[in-house]
Amino acid sequence: MATPGTVFQPDTLAGRRALVTGGSRGIGAEIVTTLASIGAEVRIASNDAEGMERVVRQVKEAGGTASAVFVDLADRSAVADLAAANTDLDILVNNAAPDQKPIPFSATPDEVWDLHYTLNVFTPVSLIRTIAPAMAERGGGSVVCTSSISTHTPAPAIAPYASSKAAMETIIRVLAMEFGPRNVRCNAVAPSMTPTERIAGMLANPDFRARAVSRVPLGRLCEPSDTAAAVAWLCSDAAPFVNGQVIVVDGGATAGLFMPMPTSS
Repeated sequence: MATPGTVFQPDTLAGRRALVTGGSRGIGAEIVTTLASIGAEVRIASNDAEGMERVVRQVKEAGGTASAVFVDLADRSAVADLAAANTDLDILVNNAAPDQKPIPFSATPDEVWDLHYTLNVFTPVSLIRTIAPAMAERGGGSVVCTSSISTHTPAPAIAPYASSKAAMETIIRVLAMEFGPRNVRCNAVAPSMTPTERIAGMLANPDFRARAVSRVPLGRLCEPSDTAAAVAWLCSDAAPFVNGQVIVVDGGATAGLFMPMPTSS
């Protein structure tokens, strides 16, 4: 399996400035390192100072350019300030999301709903509202949001997560129509279950992991690098006519009801 750094040219995003929210770990960190590896100057926004420091160091050791902005992305005033300070961007990646612990619908408290809709809807909206018009004034740009296949095939006990991601996807489609005429492309990526520290506990159960893998026609789980490559493509000149789309990165898991058939004896 090729890594993103081997399928893009080192200068694919040279001279472009990117902001990645939630880029301190997992998929977000992989997006940061991938964009930086192909020439982008990447800014990370997160409240995880240690994680951002680690990712920035990794980027710089590889010869890239990255910086960290400590911010509480659930604080609307702080997010507004972040947006105002980043009106020179070519790329905006809204990746930050709260940890999702499965909770039955009837037991989900209001604060969990509030947090998911804040980070998955209102924070991206606030950033895009300021940054996308600035991109348009500067000639164009690319906005990408990280969604999830949970919007297409939701599971029990994740209603706040799945529904807020679905709202994000609808907003992206609307934005694609509003900002497309101004050369700002708005898209999303929707990865399937990805082995990051957020779900390490679940995947530590061998039966659960085996069931998860069995539902993917390609026979493995999505890796952070798979999603990062899709984001890099959307941000590059290789996707100039891709707008208003949700790129599903799931190895075929949502293509249909995949059930490996028994071999004939």
